[in-house]
Amino acid sequence: MAKEADFSETLTTYLKDKGFVYGPEPEIYGGLAGFYTYGPLGKRLKNNVEAVIRKVFNSNGFYEIEYPIISPKEVWKASGHLDSFNDPVILTEDGKESYRADKLIEELTGIAADHFSDEKLLETIKEKNIKAPGGKKLALKIERYSLMMKTTIGKNIEAYNRPETATTTYLPFKNYLNFFRDKLPFGVFQIGKAFRNEISPRQHLLRSREFTQAESQTFLFPEMKKEWPAFEEAKKELLPLWTEKMQNEEKKPEDISLEDAMKKKLLKNQAYAWHLWLSFKIFTDFGIPKERLRLRQHHHDEKAFYSDDTWDLEVQLKSFGWTEVCGISDRTNYDLSQHQKHSNEKLTARTLEGKEEIPHVIEIAFGVDRPFFALLDLNYDEREDEKRTLLTLPPWIAPIQVGIYPLVKKDGLAEKAKELMKTLGNKYLCYYDESGSIGRRYSRQDAAGTPLGITIDYDTKEDNTVTLRERDTMKQERVKIENLEKILGEKLNG
Repeated sequence: MAKEADFSETLTTYLKDKGFVYGPEPEIYGGLAGFYTYGPLGKRLKNNVEAVIRKVFNSNGFYEIEYPIISPKEVWKASGHLDSFNDPVILTEDGKESYRADKLIEELTGIAADHFSDEKLLETIKEKNIKAPGGKKLALKIERYSLMMKTTIGKNIEAYNRPETATTTYLPFKNYLNFFRDKLPFGVFQIGKAFRNEISPRQHLLRSREFTQAESQTFLFPEMKKEWPAFEEAKKELLPLWTEKMQNEEKKPEDISLEDAMKKKLLKNQAYAWHLWLSFKIFTDFGIPKERLRLRQHHHDEKAFYSDDTWDLEVQLKSFGWTEVCGISDRTNYDLSQHQKHSNEKLTARTLEGKEEIPHVIEIAFGVDRPFFALLDLNYDEREDEKRTLLTLPPWIAPIQVGIYPLVKKDGLAEKAKELMKTLGNKYLCYYDESGSIGRRYSRQDAAGTPLGITIDYDTKEDNTVTLRERDTMKQERVKIENLEKILGEKLNG
């Protein structure tokens, strides 16, 4: 744990120094925990993460929507958030510090406690003699703390900032039905801000009060789950599945094909299995290594009462160990049923047999901030033997893809480099740097995650070639300028 904490501190300092993440904000006023600014490199990286999400969802037939961030009280009453969206909070004996009890247990012992009852939480705290991080004793009492951020519309309309994008994605269901010509199944997704009034935000971007979510909803009838056409293309794919039974028996996750998982009845239906695969694909398409990922099934007493099945995708971080980054849930018809009941609007569709029925929803829910953090956490590398800091981001996700450097500013080299910058900048994220020694410039861009560097030197004027340098290996080769775009395309697009 001490080693992870040291790395976490080093990483967060680096993120600020290099322009990835600033905060907590507003820094000049002392800062509020849980609010961060994405700096110049951070915002670019975040945009690239979102571009991967859109690419995967769009290529699999989902349509993106954007709903308002604020909704009236009635929406959150119907969804159950007003009554049940809360965290178990425990105070220190002097009442000056408060912590989320389940996360405190997890951080200090490694025990996954998010499905524990309040009684079980207190029992574990007593048994493990858990204290506050600063050493203070805890008051052995759990209080429930609402995560909803309240606001007012106009003079007196009670409303709330959304704590997730999912609920607001369900609400235009009747309009979707019209757009998709009354035919199910169909899928929509949303990327946008959400807010949770965390009692004690910690772990940097992993537990913020304001964050960006990306969630998809597939609307379908129950009978459609059994035979899912897209399943055929993915059935041979191996996923690291960690079932509830494996967890209880303290076994490790197993790489199992979707086809075999269905035969062994580890997964209930083809539609849900395919959504597990799609979630896994999104995270591997970010560039997160497969060996750092696992799919963990919720315990029966952990998942929501209306869920037919729920699995979390988890990533093994260098800073905080195994961390949940995505939830995949078969939410049955709960959400549309609740909103039909509270709005008095019919939220049904017609089956092929002509029967009116409230559709089911399979949801993929995750945040943009956590994969963003995971990419930086897993790719930050201090190479003491080489005396350099390296950010080994995948080329397609890097905030700067190509560094362009004139060897010196004089003799027309700077002009030649700027000309190249203008040409390549139309296609790639490029950065021009003419300041300092060439070695220092390489070093700066290595630390920013720039995968390729192009140096324009005196030979360039003679034979129209440049030096192309690779970040990770420091390998250099001479390349003709006329071949650059083709070579960059091969190296940067994965």
